Order: sequence, then C-alpha cells, then structure tokens
Amino acid sequence: MKKALDQAEKKARVRDSRIEELIGQAEVGLSADQQKMLLQILHKTTGEDYFIGKRKKKTDGVKFVQMITENIDYLCEIGYLTQAEKAFLFEISRFLEFKSNVIVEKNVEDEGKPSAASPSYLAKKLNKTRTSVSKMMNELLDKGILGVAETGVTTEDGRICSSRTWFVNPNILCNAPKDEVDRATQQIFSKALRNIKVGEAKKKHKLPIYLF
Repeated sequence: MKKALDQAEKKARVRDSRIEELIGQAEVGLSADQQKMLLQILHKTTGEDYFIGKRKKKTDGVKFVQMITENIDYLCEIGYLTQAEKAFLFEISRFLEFKSNVIVEKNVEDEGKPSAASPSYLAKKLNKTRTSVSKMMNELLDKGILGVAETGVTTEDGRICSSRTWFVNPNILCNAPKDEVDRATQQIFSKALRNIKVGEAKKKHKLPIYLF
C-alpha cells in the first residue's frame, strides 16, 4: 500500500513539474488563444484551475528609496553639498512617504496616514539635538534640497500640508517610480537646483539629471 502511494506521489510530482514547464513555455511562446486552449486542456486533464502569470519573488514588495547618485556626487564635487549633509540625507531617507517624498513619522501601529515629521521627531529618532537637526534642515531648505509646502497644499494621495510639512527634493532622493512623483511635490521643487551657485562664484551649475 505504501509503495503504491509513493509511486502515485512521484507521478503527481512529475506531472506538476511538466505542467509548470508547459506554463512557462506558454507564457513566452504561445498566443493568447493558444494559452487559453492549453489552460482548458490542463483543467480537463487534472481537474485543477491553472493560470499563466509571473511567479512572485521574495524581493517583491521590498521598500526602498532611490538615491540619484549622479546628482549627489556632482553636488559634492562642486562643493555645494557637504559630507555632513549627504550623511543626513541618508539618515532621513527611511522616513520618506511614497510618491510625495514628504518626511513622515514611522509608526507601525498607525494604519492611517502618518503624521509629517518635525525636527524634534527626527532629532529623537536620529539621536541628535533638535538644534542641530533644525539647523541642518534649514540649510538644506536654502539650498533647494529640502522644501516646505504652503499651508493648504494637498498631495495626490490626500495629504493636506502645512507650512511645516517637509519634503525632500526627488532629484536627490526619490521614493517613487521616476515618472510618478506627486504633482504637488513637483510644483514645490519646480525651480529648485536649476541655477546652482557655489559660494561667491559667478558660475551657475545644473544637475546631471532632472526627473521633472
């Protein structure tokens, strides 16, 4: 009895393996009508419902923020962005809201829209003084790396912003597909980092890459 069960399981595994192979071939080598016909044959043969699709990877759904390295490197090379500022941007990258690039509080227990992060909140999270964080953020604001919204501005996801809602320029750090940056965010940074001046030098610089 056990031998018969083992043989049946072995045949089932072989059958499933062949079915997966056929589905893989169908995904790239058959027309839509041929794929439909194959699925009907599989259903009649096995009694199971199959579909043709991409197998989900373990890395699907992983959250990440893109650093526009060409721009960051260029700003460091011309002396516009200091190493301390570069390090600060890396530290706050994990607080960026998807698409809007708003700096938000990270609260895993809050299922609603997270609150915009204040300098005090960031100071606590980064183990720094509020004074040093506030000074850094205002310096980056003056440089066009950070931005703040006008009161009443609403993002596409429905966030109603105040004058103390902080954003990071997506041309530096971007938590969105490059073609899907929130329109409100684009408006805030529409003129930022377009004619960059370093110190007293008259020469004006432009970033290597602009997303919008």
